Amino acid sequence: MPAGLTGMRPIALLAAAACAFAQAPRFGAGDVRPQGSAEPRPLLPGIGIWIFGENLGPNCAVTNAMDPATYKTELCGVRVLFGDIPARLLYTSPGQINLIAPDHPWENEMVNVQVIHEGGVSVLVPVRFGVDRPILSVAGAAFAGMPVWIHVEMPVGRGSPRYPHWTVPWDLAPGRFEVRFEGRDLAALPQLPMAPPIPGGRMVGLPHEPAAKFLRRAPLHLLYALDRPGTYEVRYTETRFDPGARKETLYQQSEWTRMEVQPATAGQRLAWLAKLAASPPSDPVELIADYLPSLLAVRNETVLRILARYLDASDPVLSTYARYALNYFDPALLHRIVPGREPLRGFVL
Repeated sequence: MPAGLTGMRPIALLAAAACAFAQAPRFGAGDVRPQGSAEPRPLLPGIGIWIFGENLGPNCAVTNAMDPATYKTELCGVRVLFGDIPARLLYTSPGQINLIAPDHPWENEMVNVQVIHEGGVSVLVPVRFGVDRPILSVAGAAFAGMPVWIHVEMPVGRGSPRYPHWTVPWDLAPGRFEVRFEGRDLAALPQLPMAPPIPGGRMVGLPHEPAAKFLRRAPLHLLYALDRPGTYEVRYTETRFDPGARKETLYQQSEWTRMEVQPATAGQRLAWLAKLAASPPSDPVELIADYLPSLLAVRNETVLRILARYLDASDPVLSTYARYALNYFDPALLHRIVPGREPLRGFVL
């Protein structure tokens, strides 16, 4: 080899290494956030997560964000590992990845996150799992005029919300949810009477607890009109009575959390409703923990006729829930479909 070329091999190797580093995914611990959070927060198993960074992957998305069955542990050659467990991916791009965290019982511990694709492998980035205040995230994708469920994870030892909280459909949790749209506070649906006070903050008794997939969430669409696509913000606040101060004091409060509601066509809504209407569950608990509150995102004749089947159900919690739910419907429609049945108001045990 000519003497003038002896130094080129180390230079070429350095150039190749620099090129590989430039193509490898890069992000920091502060770039891994719960979906909707404007700043880093402790993560939770099973929630939606955003990763921001550079060279994270190609522009790629699952075929149907409304169907969790389409989420992939490898999407267009991109994988994300939490520890050694792959996350389910919904979307990748050079600057952002949307995913569902593995449903592993991490709590108050650091977990290494790594992004892998054909361009390279990121360094291991430790992120914290654990909670120090209520954390909100959208439970699945949210579409205008359709069910919008909000996932609520409480700090350890501070309760765990369960829907139904009581037999009133719009009584979502022990605390209250506030919603903003385009920077303005949204008012609750005007046709709903004030939810009656629950003695001692108790939850209604059920024949059995809802399935795990139905826990720690609330149907936000039963309290607010979420029929316009765009960016909403939601906050959860819970107070407790302080006997010493003789007043309600703040017990716990989430941050204002961004929530993206995507557009949906009338055809998409009709197809969703037809599919749901065709397969009602027989279990009363599943009916009031998931099926009926989802249906009530639409308040038309089809949904009212389905609801009417449960007005005289043998299960008293189910029948009371259905009678309260009549408040969502236009009085003229009620008179035509269920004549003589008035919406339930006031407190019923």
